[in-house]
Amino acid sequence: MSGLFSTFNIAKRGMNVQQKSIDVTSHNIANSNTVGYSRQRAKIETSRPFGGTSRGSSVGAGQIGTGSQIQAIERVRDSFLDYQVRGENAVLGKYDMRNNYLYEVESVFNEPSETGLSTLMGKFFDSFQELSKQPNSSNARTVVAQQSAALADALNATYTKLEGLQTNAQDMLKSSVTEVNSMLEQLDRVNQEIISVTVSGNTPNDLMDKRDLLLDQLSYKFGIQVDKKEFNGVDVKPTSSGTMKADTLVNSSPNGDVSRFSYVTDVKLDESDLSGRTYIVTYYKNGNMDSESNKQTLKVSGITPEQAKEIKDSRVIWADSNGQAVRGDGYPIRDGDTIGYSELMMFKPETGSVSGIVSVQKDIEDYMNQLNKLAKALAFSVNAVHSGIEDPLNNTGDVDKDYLPFFVNKDVASYRSNGTLSNLDFTLRAEEEITAKNISINKEILEDVMKIKTKTHDDLYKYTNENIMDGDSDGARALAIAKLRDSLIRIQDINESVKSRSDMFDKNKGGNSLTSNGLNVESSTSGMKIDSYFKDTIDRLGVQAQEAQRMVTNQEDLLYSIEESRASVSGVSLDEEMANLVQFQHAYNANAKIIATVDELLEVIINGLKR
Repeated sequence: MSGLFSTFNIAKRGMNVQQKSIDVTSHNIANSNTVGYSRQRAKIETSRPFGGTSRGSSVGAGQIGTGSQIQAIERVRDSFLDYQVRGENAVLGKYDMRNNYLYEVESVFNEPSETGLSTLMGKFFDSFQELSKQPNSSNARTVVAQQSAALADALNATYTKLEGLQTNAQDMLKSSVTEVNSMLEQLDRVNQEIISVTVSGNTPNDLMDKRDLLLDQLSYKFGIQVDKKEFNGVDVKPTSSGTMKADTLVNSSPNGDVSRFSYVTDVKLDESDLSGRTYIVTYYKNGNMDSESNKQTLKVSGITPEQAKEIKDSRVIWADSNGQAVRGDGYPIRDGDTIGYSELMMFKPETGSVSGIVSVQKDIEDYMNQLNKLAKALAFSVNAVHSGIEDPLNNTGDVDKDYLPFFVNKDVASYRSNGTLSNLDFTLRAEEEITAKNISINKEILEDVMKIKTKTHDDLYKYTNENIMDGDSDGARALAIAKLRDSLIRIQDINESVKSRSDMFDKNKGGNSLTSNGLNVESSTSGMKIDSYFKDTIDRLGVQAQEAQRMVTNQEDLLYSIEESRASVSGVSLDEEMANLVQFQHAYNANAKIIATVDELLEVIINGLKR
């Protein structure tokens, strides 16, 4: 019905609406510095009017309004900007990790510098150059021995530091797996809470802000796809799932299956399989290594060493909600099962910090392999010229083997109390296993620098002191070692087609060859200089580091621009909120004034009729 009481109710509703609006404004101001908060606004609409076309409705000029009401309290959010932020955040995550680790790799190599490997290699060859001028000088020989030891030590230290960086990257990858699983559990709980609140008829704005913040954080780890479902629920999947079909990480259905990730700690060859194509994969459920009960093992059969290396590099595998490894259809793989390579679902995101860590692990391993090639090239070539022998254990000349290798594998070489090698044959066989980590100068040479072979015909004798053909001033062999600096050696083929000293000097395979008593190394048409190879490695590192840094700078600028746009839409402006507060205050006062006026009118009607 219309009348003064109707006017009173309209004003009362108006006061309630403005009060709610002031509450929303107060909530915005209180959360103006809350990370991930989206400003909210009260959606005001007119309430259902009085009068109409139904039977019994009063007939008048038109419907009489009954005031206003709060239809909903909604948050201001642009879904497209969210999509952009998460996509660019994933790209930033990848290159952020690459930039951090490649900077560390650059620091390890420390090139160019006075203490870097390139400088030490230069000093190594220079010392032999000087020795060739005064081969009977113990001082010159001592300098050669010490420079050789310094170069070997630098290779050892550089490799060990790179190994430590790789271990750090693996630890960070394991931590990322644990963090991702934790985020997914939080997202799942918040998602279900949002659905429950929405079903009850309310709008859970703050919970949706919390979910969006978690999604932003997750997008830094890897690219995600967010699909909106009914009752404000969402499904979350990675943007790159490969052949994994059961790839839902967050499911809006409360009883729906979800996937998680586990971390591979070890991949090793199964010694019981004579084919050499079965590997034992050890992983921990959800990356949790706090308990051995989480440890699981699988046998992956019929795979190549390259595929085993791929598992070792990636390390993150798909798992069910309990952390048990699964096949592509989500069916779990039991502890101890034997499976094929295609059944093991590796998680290989294209973007995100997880992708960055995996890719930088491979880069670090590449640099370690290149250091190994450098160490082997030095050992093979210097040992060959120093002894004049192409095959350390099977020489066709007067001396049956290399009795005094210059560089040795320190993990194998053993010495007597007088400093001489006690296991020469084992040491010569282990020359093929020399790496940057274990290369060392023969301690027999360090103990007695006069044993360094410098003479033309030293290749005809086990030891240089047996040489009666050349004089003490003969430094031809030392000069030949110095000339190795400019020799073209198949260093890039080491560990592939070149696995031993004899392979390097097999001319039939396109390699180098020793002539003139081992004093002349014929360059290979497909070879490279040792220092050029190392400089190429450093140049490649510099380009990769610059590219990562450039991408980080570009992504940060782009992401800042998009986040500014999102903040202009969803962020809280204190000036705007204060203006709204004044507006709502005045509206509240005006409604209160209407109530006061109605009160006066009622006073006139009720009390005035008595007179």
